[in-house]
Amino acid sequence: KKILKLIDSKEVTGKYKEFTILHTDEVKAERILIMGMGKRKDFNLERLRSVMAISARNVRRINLSEMTIAEGFNDLGINYQDSASAIIEGIVLGLYRFKKHVSDHKDDSKAIKKLTIAVQNEEVRAEIEKGTYQGFTLSNSTNFVRDMVNEPANFMTPSIFADYAKKIAEDNGLEITVFGKEEIVEIGMHALLAVNAGSKEPPRFVLIEYKGGGENGKTLGLVGKGVTFDSGGLSLKPSDAMLGMHTDMAGGAAVLGAMQCIAKQKLPINVVAAIPLTENLVDSTSYKVGDVIGSLEGKTIEVLNTDAEGRLILADALTYIRRHKKLDYLVDIATLTGAIIIALGHFCSGAMTNNQELFEVAREAGEKTGERIWQLPLFDEYKSQIRSSVADLENIGGRAAGSVTAAVFLKEFVGDVPG
Repeated sequence: KKILKLIDSKEVTGKYKEFTILHTDEVKAERILIMGMGKRKDFNLERLRSVMAISARNVRRINLSEMTIAEGFNDLGINYQDSASAIIEGIVLGLYRFKKHVSDHKDDSKAIKKLTIAVQNEEVRAEIEKGTYQGFTLSNSTNFVRDMVNEPANFMTPSIFADYAKKIAEDNGLEITVFGKEEIVEIGMHALLAVNAGSKEPPRFVLIEYKGGGENGKTLGLVGKGVTFDSGGLSLKPSDAMLGMHTDMAGGAAVLGAMQCIAKQKLPINVVAAIPLTENLVDSTSYKVGDVIGSLEGKTIEVLNTDAEGRLILADALTYIRRHKKLDYLVDIATLTGAIIIALGHFCSGAMTNNQELFEVAREAGEKTGERIWQLPLFDEYKSQIRSSVADLENIGGRAAGSVTAAVFLKEFVGDVPG
């Protein structure tokens, strides 16, 4: 009755993200949290995640440890499994905090001890349970990645990252190989070694395999950039731009988190992940502007900017995984260049592809998960911007279309694999 009165008085409007806490003795619950979902036509899974995150934070704020959700989103065209997953994702992701290095911080990321999803029909229980497991798997893997990315660089060196990967592989039955510097030299990953030359921390190259699709199943290759700190090298970043460069390994962390999530859900696919790991620092041994370096592919590269290092280490990783594994698809994930932020801002990721069908699959998945991606071109004409007069390629293509020319550079190392 109180809720109806609040609606009639327009104290509760249903506006998106509006919240009202109601104290009542009409039901057993101590408090009722009314969350605005916005207009029916605008409702989707991402809005559900956002509303659940706000709800969970408010429950934590008032020191309650139990939360019950009245599930009715099937009426809005969303199936029970997807809505249950989105509810869990919103709550778990919404409660995340990184306070590991704050000595007097009390961990309240799991402040809600009991969560109940109430449904009217017992027949949908199996769907709800499947969705909650999916939601916990996705959100816990995401928070694992967040923890890695948020770690300061002295707590996330290439060798420490590799140890994280070993633990994930051990816990989830994944095959893993970690190559040290001597093995990387023997393999011939010259571009990775060039970037690493200015660091006392030796490089690592991590290869992880999940075999859920059988011998005849298709195989997806994932490659993630793992620069655990990027000073820019001799093309030194300004001090304020250097802040946050411990996050330049986010692509590698995302790939590792994806492998964990894939294994926990026992997906019927084969996946191979490759993560090149190094710091990019300044030393008398650092690679220099104007240097011509080699690569595992055999192509020579003129270094015009030592701060365009991500594409160099990815080039070797892409070549290795393509040569040594039979791949049907190949995807790399990287904080590749600030030019993409200039182009698209902070509300979607940029994607470039040599296979439109693969992009459409990724785009549809992004719409469902709230990870929006926007396609940029890979026209052949852009290659003229990375031609060198003294080597096969330049590692930057000038200011024009910087995000595109970074991808054009990587395209030189993927061969004919759709990606």
